[in-house]
Amino acid sequence: MKKLMLSAAALMCGTMMFAQMNDSDVNQTGSGNASTVTQTGMTNDSDVTQTGDDNTSTVNQLGDDNVSSVTQTGDDNVASANQEGNDNNSDIDQTGDGNDSDVSQIGNNNVSDEDQEGDNNVSDTDQDGNSNDSQVLQQGDNNDSAVSQTGDGNGSFVWQDGDGNISDVDQTGNSNSSYVDQWGNGNNSDVDQIGDNNDSVVLQGYSGSNNVSTVMQEGDGNTSFVGQDNGGSLLGNTSSVTQTGDGNGSSVIQLGESNASDVDQTGDNNNNTVFQQGNTNDSNVDQEGDNNASDTAQIGDSNASQVLQQGDNNDSAVSQTGDGNGSFVWQDGDGNISDVDQTGNSNSSYVDQWGNGNNSDVDQIGDNNDSVVLQGYSGSNNVSTVMQEGDGNTSFVGQDNGGSLLGNTSSVTQTGDGNGSSVIQLGESNTSDVDQTGDNNNNVVLQQGVANDSDVDQLGDSNDANVAQAGDDNSSRIDQQGDGNDSDVSQTGNMNIAENEQIGDNNVSDIDQTGDENYAGTGQYGNDNNSDVDQTGNLNGSLVIQSGNANISTTTQIGDANASIQGQFGNDNESYVSQMGNLNGSFVQQVGDLNDSDVAQNGNLNNSNVQQNGNSNTSDVDQDGTGNGSQVTQTGNDNDSMVDQDGNLNSSTVSQLGDLHLSTVTQNGNFNTSTVDQDGLSHSSMVNQQGNSNNSIVDQNGNSHVSTVDQIGNGNISSVTQND
Repeated sequence: MKKLMLSAAALMCGTMMFAQMNDSDVNQTGSGNASTVTQTGMTNDSDVTQTGDDNTSTVNQLGDDNVSSVTQTGDDNVASANQEGNDNNSDIDQTGDGNDSDVSQIGNNNVSDEDQEGDNNVSDTDQDGNSNDSQVLQQGDNNDSAVSQTGDGNGSFVWQDGDGNISDVDQTGNSNSSYVDQWGNGNNSDVDQIGDNNDSVVLQGYSGSNNVSTVMQEGDGNTSFVGQDNGGSLLGNTSSVTQTGDGNGSSVIQLGESNASDVDQTGDNNNNTVFQQGNTNDSNVDQEGDNNASDTAQIGDSNASQVLQQGDNNDSAVSQTGDGNGSFVWQDGDGNISDVDQTGNSNSSYVDQWGNGNNSDVDQIGDNNDSVVLQGYSGSNNVSTVMQEGDGNTSFVGQDNGGSLLGNTSSVTQTGDGNGSSVIQLGESNTSDVDQTGDNNNNVVLQQGVANDSDVDQLGDSNDANVAQAGDDNSSRIDQQGDGNDSDVSQTGNMNIAENEQIGDNNVSDIDQTGDENYAGTGQYGNDNNSDVDQTGNLNGSLVIQSGNANISTTTQIGDANASIQGQFGNDNESYVSQMGNLNGSFVQQVGDLNDSDVAQNGNLNNSNVQQNGNSNTSDVDQDGTGNGSQVTQTGNDNDSMVDQDGNLNSSTVSQLGDLHLSTVTQNGNFNTSTVDQDGLSHSSMVNQQGNSNNSIVDQNGNSHVSTVDQIGNGNISSVTQND
């Protein structure tokens, strides 16, 4: 009977062991090793192998089908595995001395693999959820890895090969992925993922040390890539990536030493790319909104780039090649585009775009160039293009269209050294085009209103052009070729047109127009020419053509529908036209040297035509009244004609052909008529008429004739004919 009872007890014990099916194997070789295994549940499996001295292992399994493997080779290693749940798998392998590994798995189907080779490495893995996967591989000494996974389906891979590397991975959510690969010494990586389906890759220190990477992802579907390599140097690179929102993407690659990158993305579907190769480069990208894109590439040393995007669908591209370049891009609004390309050293670009649909393109090739673009502060759809090639060029563009959807357009191209351009456009649909080729050229364009157009072309050195237009539909064209030329255009009103072309050196042109639909055209070909045109009123027209050297032309027109044409060909010619009133007309043409013509007309419907061909000619016409007409034609040398008419409907015609002629006509009254025709040498004629309906005709042919006619009264008639 006793034997039967013992057999039954043995059968019951065997049945209980078969039901639990837990398995624990402990193999220890050495001295002072300790292993503690606690299994609660069914079909759990624990395998502990310790070779060396003073190693410690602790395994706690609570649940079913958990698997734990601990292998420690060396001295003073510590391993701890805690599994609560079902189907969890933990594998700890430590080779060396003083390594410490801690694994905690709470949930189901979690996988942890920790491999440490070296001394004093530390690994801590915490998994809370289901189907999380963590792999840690550390080769070297004093490496530290911390992995925390909370949620389901998260994956983490950490590989540290070197000494003193630190990795911290925190994943909260589902299906997040982190890959950290650190080679070298003293590298530091911190990855935080909160949300679902986020992805982070960090590669640093493949041939260097002391790189630092921080990645913070909060949201769903964000991706981040960080690659840093400092070429064996002890001066590491630094990268910080913060993503808040969904679907954001960031890529940072830094090759060299002491480079720094900071990326902040807040919103959805923002994208960023940073590439830095060299030393001490700095990139800062801040994106707030949705669907923004930023691309930064810096090759060289000590370059700095900052990009700030606030709004949606903004696009920024920055490329800097060289040393000491600086770029700042600020986009506040929607759909803005900025492209900055700098090649050389110590170039600077500042782009500030507010509003929507603004577009800026800056290209700088050379050294010490500076570009500032401000547009869209209260408007949209402005376009600015700046191209600078050379050294020490400066460009400023400011565009604001007052809240309108019709933007301004500015294009600046500077080729050479020390050129300066400033363009300010306030209003809508204004257009400015500046091209400067040479050295030390300067340009200023200010347009305020709607649909104004300015075009400035300067070829040569030390040229200066200034354009100021206030109103609507004004147009200005300046073309300067040579050195030291100066052109100023000021237009106030609507639909005014100013055109100036200067070819030569040290020419000066000044055009001032106030009113509507005025036209002023100036062409100067030669050196040291000077033209000044002032028009006040409406529908006035002025044309000045000067070919030669040291010519001077001054045109002043006050009133409406006045017209002045001045043509000077030769050297040292001077022409002065002043017209006050309406419908005045003046035509001056001088061919030769040292000609001087001065026309002043006050009143209405005055007409003056002066043509001088020869040297040292002088013509002075003063008309005050209505309907006056004066025609002076001088061909020869040292001719002198003076006409002064006061009254109404006066008419004077002087034609001198020969040398040393002198004709003076003075008419006061109404309906006066004087005709003087002199052919030959040393003729002199003086006519003075006061009264009404006077008529004097003088015709002299030959040499050394003198005629003087003085008529006071009404209806007088005098005719003088002298033939040699």
